[in-house]
Amino acid sequence: MDTQEVKIAYSGADPTAFGVLGLAMVCFVASSAKLGFTNPKATALIVVWAALLGGIVQIMAANIDFKKGNVFGGTVLGAYGFFWVGMAFSLAIMNGMFGPGMQAAVDPTMLGIVYIGYLIFSLFITVASLEVNVPFSIMLLLIDVLFFSLAAVSFKMGPVVMFAQLAGWSEFIISLVGFYASGAIFYKNFYGREVLPLGKPWNLIKKVAPASAQEAQKLKNAM
Repeated sequence: MDTQEVKIAYSGADPTAFGVLGLAMVCFVASSAKLGFTNPKATALIVVWAALLGGIVQIMAANIDFKKGNVFGGTVLGAYGFFWVGMAFSLAIMNGMFGPGMQAAVDPTMLGIVYIGYLIFSLFITVASLEVNVPFSIMLLLIDVLFFSLAAVSFKMGPVVMFAQLAGWSEFIISLVGFYASGAIFYKNFYGREVLPLGKPWNLIKKVAPASAQEAQKLKNAM
């Protein structure tokens, strides 16, 4: 029996503004504690925003981006979405929400390992962000600074107080740029044109143009 491959293209809306809003909002809340705008020791409510806005919203947007074939959006939003899910559980454990036993077994330096891992990932993504738009490039550069600073604080390397402040301010600026990017992308999709400027890609690394459907089919038949 012959089988026929059927591909269904996703026809829904662009989820980028929604996903970036989630990142901006959770960074806004988390930075308020780091900078002392709110009580830095009272982090229980951050669990909620980290899980919902930082985690679920970004993962939802990433899922749609993957369906649309947007590798950058799906990878970035998905990776940072699961980062914030992990942070939500980590904060919950450190606040004793899973019992005193798990709270007593916490090694804070283990988060430093997580930050280093995400820093490595973010450095790769930063290069790709230069081919997207200016706000994304700024956000990714600041995310690199954030993860480096958080790792330094976790391992008590160098001037810890300075790195803690650097982490707070970089996260705060990430949120502001994120709000702008979310609004600009929303306007662009809603009005069908660029209302708030997003800037142009740097074009430092040329992307290969995707093959047309006819060329792809010829290549498939040749194989």
